[in-house]
Amino acid sequence: MIQRAAGVRKGGTWCFPGGHVERGETARRAIVREFREELGLQVEATRRLGAVRVGREYVLAVWQVRWLGGAVRPAAEEVADVRWVSLAEAGALSPGLPSNVRVFEMLEGSVADPGAVH
Repeated sequence: MIQRAAGVRKGGTWCFPGGHVERGETARRAIVREFREELGLQVEATRRLGAVRVGREYVLAVWQVRWLGGAVRPAAEEVADVRWVSLAEAGALSPGLPSNVRVFEMLEGSVADPGAVH
């Protein structure tokens, strides 16, 4: 989980790494880029778990990723803190984004049924 830096929208809240899809970019490529930019990590987007509508403006695509390399180096302008946590611990991080609850549900379902298609 990452804690958003003070200078970004909803700064101080805990959420999953990610961000906007740029023009001409697929959602799969966007999550790979966002992990690299926010955390310095090389990941592979392995499976889309689902999506969460956030207000009227955004749809949050939820991806399972696999770490390929790199060390955690948070981008200070975007990330105030990083924590590797279990789902139970993640739910206790406060304040969290409201969308986290739905993402937790998707992740719990993914763990319970790793072969499920969401």
